Amino acid sequence: LHGEARGKTGRLPADLIASHVLDVAGETDFDVQTAALEALLRRIKSAKAADGWRLVSTPRGKSPFGSFTLVTGEARRYRLFLASLRPLRGSCECPDYARNSLGLCKHLLWLMERVVTAAKGLPAGTALLPDLIWHPVRPFTGEGDWLERVLWTSALPPPGGIRFFDTRRTPSPLRAGVASRASDRLALCRALLAFVEGAAKQKAAVDPALAPLLRRELGLLEHQLEGAPAWREVTKALARLKRPLFPYQLEGVRRFLTQGRFLLADDMGLGKTTQAIAACHALFETRAVERGLLIVPASLKVQWQQEWSMVSDVPVTIVEGPADERARLYRSTKTGFLIANYEQVLKDLIHMHHFTPGVVVLDEAQRIKNWAAKTSAYVKQLQAPWRLVLTGTPMENRLGELASLMEWVDDLALEPKWRLAEWHAVRADGTREVVGARNLDTLRTRIEKGSLRRLRKEVIAQLPSRTDSTVPVPMTAEQTEAHSEFEQPIAVLIRKARTRPLTQPEFLKLMSMLTQQRIICNGLAQRNFEEIWPGLEGTKPTESTLAGLFMPKLQELRELIENLVVVQGRKVVVFSQWKRMLRLAEWALSDILGTAGLRAVYFTGDESQARRTRNIVDFHDDDATRVFLSTDAGGVGLNLQRAANACVHLDLPWNPAVYEQRSARIHRLGQKAPVDVYALVTSTGIEARIASIVKNKQALFSGLFDGKSDEVQFEGNGTFLKGLEVLLEPVVVPKLPEVLGPEEDDAAVEPDALTSDAAPPVPELPASVPPRPAPAVEPGGSSPFAGVKLERMPDGRLVIEAEPGSADQLAALFEGFAGLLRQAGATTQAKR
Repeated sequence: LHGEARGKTGRLPADLIASHVLDVAGETDFDVQTAALEALLRRIKSAKAADGWRLVSTPRGKSPFGSFTLVTGEARRYRLFLASLRPLRGSCECPDYARNSLGLCKHLLWLMERVVTAAKGLPAGTALLPDLIWHPVRPFTGEGDWLERVLWTSALPPPGGIRFFDTRRTPSPLRAGVASRASDRLALCRALLAFVEGAAKQKAAVDPALAPLLRRELGLLEHQLEGAPAWREVTKALARLKRPLFPYQLEGVRRFLTQGRFLLADDMGLGKTTQAIAACHALFETRAVERGLLIVPASLKVQWQQEWSMVSDVPVTIVEGPADERARLYRSTKTGFLIANYEQVLKDLIHMHHFTPGVVVLDEAQRIKNWAAKTSAYVKQLQAPWRLVLTGTPMENRLGELASLMEWVDDLALEPKWRLAEWHAVRADGTREVVGARNLDTLRTRIEKGSLRRLRKEVIAQLPSRTDSTVPVPMTAEQTEAHSEFEQPIAVLIRKARTRPLTQPEFLKLMSMLTQQRIICNGLAQRNFEEIWPGLEGTKPTESTLAGLFMPKLQELRELIENLVVVQGRKVVVFSQWKRMLRLAEWALSDILGTAGLRAVYFTGDESQARRTRNIVDFHDDDATRVFLSTDAGGVGLNLQRAANACVHLDLPWNPAVYEQRSARIHRLGQKAPVDVYALVTSTGIEARIASIVKNKQALFSGLFDGKSDEVQFEGNGTFLKGLEVLLEPVVVPKLPEVLGPEEDDAAVEPDALTSDAAPPVPELPASVPPRPAPAVEPGGSSPFAGVKLERMPDGRLVIEAEPGSADQLAALFEGFAGLLRQAGATTQAKR
């Protein structure tokens, strides 16, 4: 350690730094001690780079030890206490000192360097300890409660008397268990803070780190004990939900409302969304909060609104539109909840701050798993008293991800961060390769109060017989563009169908284009299968290869199967209308299943009778055969309820009856376990519209299809065409302004880089521009824009549709503009 520190510690001797590392990490191994040294060296480097720091108060007399006040270049003021330099001892009220368990921070290191420089060496002596001190190094095991490390050093009666401190020992620690009960803890913190704030008048000395820690703790305790609604009132509020909660869901709501800040990490399919809505409903109905903010992935905003309407009548609104409209929405919403997406936090943080939500819910919160990312930093600036974090994957690759999520819930739970990797990792001898994890009991203990995770197997007796879940999947820009190419020709045929019956070729062309749109919703690799498959067959999926297929559904399927099959140990039936989609699905799952020693089998109609029978038998009897890939050939007749209890629809059939036939392969008599049915549905495009039909079981196409979803019967069915118009109904702009005003500016307003203890700057909102007046139309005349309809396409194109009476006038107007432009161009060219 001395050798590693040599030449990097400035005027502080390297042996002192090495000895200090052994003091704070000596009970561990060399990997952890090295991590502690590296953490200290980073702070020494920061202290060397300090600019504009100055001391505004120093100890009286000639002693270099005692109390100091430091003002940094950012005009932040910190109180410090320097106890000695051999060994290195001191305290600081900055947040880093409270969290890092190093017993030092950059402010103390800067001060020590200055003292050594002034004394031209290490001055001897020590300072008298304050009357109330705090030991900053958190134990490596156990809960490591910061409050239990408070010590009373004086012979005088301690704050609160012997009720709190064991005065039989010197220095006096807290009595065992006095900080464990919330009510006792609250009384203790109030007594300590009262002593700290009155210490100057009593001519007593206190550790400067204690005041901010006590104020933080008091705020949390007062919120938990005095700001939370009474449980009997919560129970009455929950009774007004549109659907009842299962016992485990009620427990999740209770735990959140008890703690106030909470990480809910239940297994997939256990209803984290429902629990969050129920908790928000209870807070609103008991008047604990007036406003709330839900931050969710953009693709889930509509789904959250729909789910909310099925659970609660509390008002909720989606945040959308240009910047000025969003700003007005934040300002005008006095009660109720807003649903925003993570990208909007980067643009709207100032407005969200002034919205002052009483509760903030983060869905799919792995979006803040990297504490160095911009999204994570912005989201954590939302300092609502009630905070709920939802994720089914609290940790994907590193312990740091879990620590980042917990940081917003309980900023001390997993501190210090420098310990996480080395203290909890098991490495191969002589290498840095991580081969396991250790000290997990400590991790569980430290997140136990602020988090809850239930696995499906733990609450299976409470689950409903069947749970249907829609998994929204965004389309890539390439998919959206390909999908949009069919919009105009489809619209032409629909317009024809309004005036006369379609011919058989026209009708088949229409259905072909609709089918192409459905295939594009699955992904471009399915549409271009013949060109792409030869390059994929026999290879293993990689991140770049998957991205190049423009098939987000495959990534969603991978995550589903990994959770359901590998983690939960279940068997799953995967349906698609198209065999090519199933082949791509098997390829995408090959590495996940292969690594776990598992496999998938087919049932598509292409297999021989013997092969089909063998696959069914293996799916039932072979534990390694976990995934059953089936077209609608297996949608009827098959009984798989004794093998599987989960089903995934890669695409939606037109007819909801076919959807039900698929799901009924596992949800039928003889099924002894609760069934989960998942449908992967693109958030936009034709599939999103079909989803609403399937969801509401409105069989608009029952007169057209016979259940064989890859064949179409032409019947010229008027009812079908009417239903098709509803499905494909374009967005109509009610009135086109005669003269368009200036384009709205929807530029993002982003605060400067945020720090943990600095509020973001508040930008001035741009003044609104009044619209230009429309030109007058002479009496008896008609506007060329009468009867004109606009449709904004998903890729941004604008489609203009004009009635016959207006089309000629509009065409003449465009031709006139074209002539003027040609004339202007010719004039400019001539002048050149």
